[in-house]
Amino acid sequence: MARRNTREILVNEGMTAFMAKGYEGIGIQQILAAAGVPKGSFYNFFDSKEVFALEVLDAYARRYIEFVAEYLHGDGPPLDRLRAYFSALEDEMSRAGDAAGCLYGVLSQTSAPHSDVLRERLKEAFASWRENLVRLLSDAREQGELAQNADIAALSDAIIDSYEGALLRMRAEGSTVPVRRYRNVTLEALLVAAAPQK
Repeated sequence: MARRNTREILVNEGMTAFMAKGYEGIGIQQILAAAGVPKGSFYNFFDSKEVFALEVLDAYARRYIEFVAEYLHGDGPPLDRLRAYFSALEDEMSRAGDAAGCLYGVLSQTSAPHSDVLRERLKEAFASWRENLVRLLSDAREQGELAQNADIAALSDAIIDSYEGALLRMRAEGSTVPVRRYRNVTLEALLVAAAPQK
């Protein structure tokens, strides 16, 4: 039991640390100190920092699956669910402080250039996010919220790409204003461009 708890503590602390400092910006010793775990314990659980980062990504993905299920796969009109999803993400960013952001985006910038294994895992994560959006936007198209000829895959990619850009600016400016602007302006512009012609 204690072994599992120590592993979970390390993974949770690693998630916070990677979000705040990126992959290259934080050392294992700093994570251990913040978690209150003895230095020698890390390698009892993880063979390397790269393996540790993979487990942190897995834990992040499990949390994200629950979040997606609540918002993207819930009840109500699809585009209302999409807006509620990004509103909830904005609320989460407001509470997160220095750890605000998307772990996929942070690690893509700070680890992917140095690790093929992490790059592949991140590609899978973004592909999963895209699949969830394609599913929701396909429902929106079937229900007449989007044009029948709307390119759902391209729209999903544009939603992700522009959101990650807003997060990058949020981290640079230390403010959630770019995320709010994304939700109120960019997202709406993308949806209007794909809406049925009147």
